[in-house]
Amino acid sequence: MKDFFSPDFMLDSPLAIKLYRDHASKMPIFDYHCHLSAKDIYEDRPFKSLGQLWFLHDHYKWRLMRGVGVEEYLVSGKGDDYQKFLVFIKMLYKAIGNPILHWSYLELKDVFGIKEPLTLDNAREIRDRCNSMIREMNLSPRKLLELYRVNGLCTTEDASANLSYHEKLAIEYPSIKVIPTFRPDKVLNIKSYKFFQELEDLRAFDLRIENYQGLKQALVSRMDAFCDIGCVASDHDLNAFSFSLVGDEEMEEIFKKAVCHKELSDTEAVSWKCTLLVYLFSEYSKRGWKSELHTGCNRDQNMKMVRLVGEAAGYDSPGDFDIALPLGSLLNYLEENGILTKTILFSLNPKDLWPLASLCYTFHEEGFEGKIQLGTAWWMQDHKKGISEHMDALANTGILGSFIGMLTDSRSFLSYSRHDYFRRILCSYVAAYVEKGEYPYIDYLGNLVEDICYKNTIRYFFD
Repeated sequence: MKDFFSPDFMLDSPLAIKLYRDHASKMPIFDYHCHLSAKDIYEDRPFKSLGQLWFLHDHYKWRLMRGVGVEEYLVSGKGDDYQKFLVFIKMLYKAIGNPILHWSYLELKDVFGIKEPLTLDNAREIRDRCNSMIREMNLSPRKLLELYRVNGLCTTEDASANLSYHEKLAIEYPSIKVIPTFRPDKVLNIKSYKFFQELEDLRAFDLRIENYQGLKQALVSRMDAFCDIGCVASDHDLNAFSFSLVGDEEMEEIFKKAVCHKELSDTEAVSWKCTLLVYLFSEYSKRGWKSELHTGCNRDQNMKMVRLVGEAAGYDSPGDFDIALPLGSLLNYLEENGILTKTILFSLNPKDLWPLASLCYTFHEEGFEGKIQLGTAWWMQDHKKGISEHMDALANTGILGSFIGMLTDSRSFLSYSRHDYFRRILCSYVAAYVEKGEYPYIDYLGNLVEDICYKNTIRYFFD
């Protein structure tokens, strides 16, 4: 029996250990998709406690605590930090096999050097040690980014986002790139109440939006502002998606109906989303932006709790949509019209892994390695099984060595420990091919691991 959480945690063989120690563990991080706050990074206020770090923004932890019946004030509410810590530990006893258990121990090890199992008996001692170190280190967002060797990250921003903190960071804190990613979902989802608020927020930039053409001009203006701050990518939450295009006249009519608060049909909403998305891709291609397309999520499933604690608080789940054909039709149209940018395809439903992995290799371009990427296992799939299944789909249908690797998709500054979790799984995964006599290029394995952990990401977004 192996010791729990040894230095060789999740590394299944001597070769996996060597790959991890000599290559994966030495790579810095570029996080190309996250939900961290540029304002928090700029203001760099020291954290007060482990409870703040663990429970303020981490809805992954919240979901498990709710699952064992913890009262909400001790989950996302203003309950006592130590009481939250205790109920969290009680939950961990039951969470065998869940990545939250492993991530939590990695966070304690990476930041505080703590490796012993958390128990109810040592809870206060470990809490006090961590809080003491937080004060001694004056631990803050920037210090955590430096500790994790993050040399760049892309925050996810609405089209109407205030980019002033990104500007300030670029001038005053250039050692780590903090880059906005353009996410105009609110104007694409025309039947959502968020559409109207986004129009008002865009108008606050002195942008006239009286019709569809005005909206397109406003979005171009905002894309230019994002470009000025170094933006390299757009991001879209497609979920259920159909490929249906209409002309500008129909788009004007749909816009007029929407702003007059007339009921739009599902067909009109789909046509609006797809047609505007194609227009946006034409603008992305001019700027050399990459595009991240996220599919397969049912959001806000428990509306009672969403109304109580808010969105993005742990009440989403994988969706079961038909995505391969409409997404393929979209990519084909973009290719036919010369506006298909480097694009990353994500799905929250593992049933889509193999179709999307194959779809990626249907589109390519001379001189571009892995132009269309199968996005890493994310959100509710970024556990050991999900990561391995993602690599299975990619390795068996495409080229694993061209993969651009892990992201955090997180609001927690401790989430960079998940990169270490991913890298350990990766090293065991590729080492297994050698050990079974299925891969001959042993001397190249270190390069392959370094590429997937970091170097492919930099080439993909910046070359």
